[in-house]
Amino acid sequence: MKAWSPQDDDEKFEMTPMIDIVFLLITFFMTVTSFSTAELVNVEMPYAKQAKVPEDSRDRQFVSIDINGKYFLGGQPSDLENIKNTIALRNSTKGFKGVYLRADKKTPYKYVSDLMKACAEAGVYDIIFGTLQE
Repeated sequence: MKAWSPQDDDEKFEMTPMIDIVFLLITFFMTVTSFSTAELVNVEMPYAKQAKVPEDSRDRQFVSIDINGKYFLGGQPSDLENIKNTIALRNSTKGFKGVYLRADKKTPYKYVSDLMKACAEAGVYDIIFGTLQE
């Protein structure tokens, strides 16, 4: 009976499947990242003299209000109750930083105030207001 003996071919590690997986992951994350930035509603934000670009807006819930007072959760039309429930659910997860509010500069303040109340009821008090630099 012939005994098994190690050969030089046994030391090779096949890298092709690993490279395929890495490229699939890169493609997935690039696609997800482009969708997360592309889904915002186009609003004409107000200018502010001391506006600052947030250092990190990741892990924030984007909420937009258009000129007619319609609410958008990310890029999808929504209502205050749904926004409040979503924010409360996200607030219970680790790493959630708060809300990024983007309101049109001609939006009546009543809609902004109502949204801030909904955030407070959901337990979120960290709100960044989207503005443009002059």
